[in-house]
Amino acid sequence: MPDYHAESCQLNNLNNIKQDWIQLQERANCSYFQSWGWIGTWLEQIAYDLEPMLVKIWHDKLLVGIGVFVSKKVTRHHIFHSNALFLNEYPFDGQNMVIEYNGLLADKDHQQAVYRETIGHIFNNFRNSDELFLSGLNENKDYKLLQENYPDNITNLRIVEKSPAWSVDLTSFGHGIDNFLKTLSKNRRSQIRRSIKAYEEQGPLKIKEADNKQEALIFFNGLKELHTERWKLKGGHGSFANPLWEQFHSTLISSRFTEGEIQLLQVSNLDGTIGYLYNFIWRKRVYVLQTGFKITDKKHLMPGYVVHVLAIAHNKQKGLEIYDLMHGDSLYKRILCNQSESLYWAVIQRYHLKFVLEQFATNMVRSFRKLTRSKQ
Repeated sequence: MPDYHAESCQLNNLNNIKQDWIQLQERANCSYFQSWGWIGTWLEQIAYDLEPMLVKIWHDKLLVGIGVFVSKKVTRHHIFHSNALFLNEYPFDGQNMVIEYNGLLADKDHQQAVYRETIGHIFNNFRNSDELFLSGLNENKDYKLLQENYPDNITNLRIVEKSPAWSVDLTSFGHGIDNFLKTLSKNRRSQIRRSIKAYEEQGPLKIKEADNKQEALIFFNGLKELHTERWKLKGGHGSFANPLWEQFHSTLISSRFTEGEIQLLQVSNLDGTIGYLYNFIWRKRVYVLQTGFKITDKKHLMPGYVVHVLAIAHNKQKGLEIYDLMHGDSLYKRILCNQSESLYWAVIQRYHLKFVLEQFATNMVRSFRKLTRSKQ
């Protein structure tokens, strides 16, 4: 009977993993953030110079799992030091591309074994590694697999963060804006219709999807201007303040648009652009990654809601099934969406006294702050 076995090595050439990854993702229930489109761009633009480690899981001669890990010595609270590994990310020095729906790439028929063998291999063979961070895991898939397959005899699983991810089930209503608006509360439906009507006083609303990568990059630059302007008004900077983030996504758009994975949308009327959306398209799911809306001081105008509503109707018409606003518990997501799931940011730690002390100190500080707030 064939057995599972793991192997690991430093990734020295992207061509050594590309075809394996592409072939395996066809047998995997994976998100866009686990696809070669995202991972290949991340390796090329961010991770390659960080000497990433590759772990492969085999079932006899069949490749059933792959994980890419980057190491980092981290210090928390100026006291606690750790040698950490990060799956498919490097959240330091402006190199955090903010991954969601993360996880090991696993053949859907071997998911349990891939998690068990990968994590066991890491903690049994990389003795200097104290922690393994796995960020943005889907509650019902990768986080569940992690829970069931980490080596609890030598490690402990902790949750660093938990966040809802809100989405719209596009199959739950009919075509057209009105059919979607009927799914919202009467008050919100009325507000959005009033806003649409106000915009249409300046000419009919139009939604345009970029036809080619050149137009997509033009829309991306337009989104940058509106996004940055809005953040500056709030006293912040926005995503484009990080040149590595902008370079990463410009490259992603240029390299993956022709693969049908990138969507740039512009919503406008005769008065000009109202907003842009930058989305990923993967297996009938729309991932809304970044937005840019025109600032207005007219409270009855709701550019964000209007742009999203038109985009929802547009993608419904295209035959897509999920419009995913991803993690974060913003009010507008609760208003527009009809379903949610949880994403987990988890860390597996070896049993070390330093981690016990760190958790004890963290709990003490939280309790003190809670007590202080209750007395105010």
